[in-house]
Amino acid sequence: MKEVLNISGYSVDLKRYNNSWEEVRKFVNTMGCSGVELLIGGEHDNTIPLDLISSIHLPDWLGWLRLWREPESIPADCEPFKLAYYFGAATPEDLIRTFIDNLEKAAGLGATYAVFHVTHIELDAFFTRDHRYTTREVLFSAASFLNTACKNFPKGEPPVTIGFENLWWPGLTLLSQDEIDYFTNHLEFDNWFFVLDTGHMMNAMDTRTEEDGIRKILSVMDTLSSATLERIRAVHFHCSMSGKYQEENFFCDPPSGFSSLMYGEQISLLMPMVAKLDQHRPFTNPECKMILQKVNPDYLVHEFISRTKEEFEEKIRTQKNCLKN
Repeated sequence: MKEVLNISGYSVDLKRYNNSWEEVRKFVNTMGCSGVELLIGGEHDNTIPLDLISSIHLPDWLGWLRLWREPESIPADCEPFKLAYYFGAATPEDLIRTFIDNLEKAAGLGATYAVFHVTHIELDAFFTRDHRYTTREVLFSAASFLNTACKNFPKGEPPVTIGFENLWWPGLTLLSQDEIDYFTNHLEFDNWFFVLDTGHMMNAMDTRTEEDGIRKILSVMDTLSSATLERIRAVHFHCSMSGKYQEENFFCDPPSGFSSLMYGEQISLLMPMVAKLDQHRPFTNPECKMILQKVNPDYLVHEFISRTKEEFEEKIRTQKNCLKN
């Protein structure tokens, strides 16, 4: 099992390492890891050494599925910033082209796999949880989108393995074997696997303590088929105990005036809440190893949110020490 660190290709992240990928390499080696899972987006540094890249995390367009399913619902005067970063593009055709370009970029960077979120969330539903689409609608439409994109490649297979990551919104949660089968039965290509995000799974199950989260994840794993478990080849390893926070802050109307804000203002309001909801804390209970024993992944990604290099290092060391106990 290879251990990997998450990092973005954005300059704000690279500043921690004196804008030097060689400093990133030294940090990765010091942490006892083999490479990085690189988040790519609108800003990307083409100077990164290819041998440092283990995997690529594709951009996360929260509203992309509505553009694919209902392009007529996108306002004609939608601000360009929202089109680019929320919907992913201005038209379904441009969305497909952008996705294809990102897969080709990931392949060109030598990534073993490229992570993709199979989900959709309207920004007001972030608060209300009154979602525009059901889980099955998201899964069906996502499969349609992916099949359409992959038909552009030789033999209909993407040039890099796509790793489907679970979230807690409608879409791929990995909580139900029936829904997993529903999604995979609609896929027309085979170069894919699952990326289990342990913190995201905890977010989906009203988790209040680390011990409770570990127990719940193991319980879910016991309900999944051996074929599904074999398809979980990578794990984003971290924990999130936000059940109480979600109970107190969601399942309610959005703040007054939220819908009239510009997209950037909405995101600025939401991001601090996302950090409290999706906590990305290191595991401290050695029983977390039971998750890895159950799944037996090829890749373990230490995926944390941090404000400084020092905080990042502390979280990595905490989790790695936990795994040694």
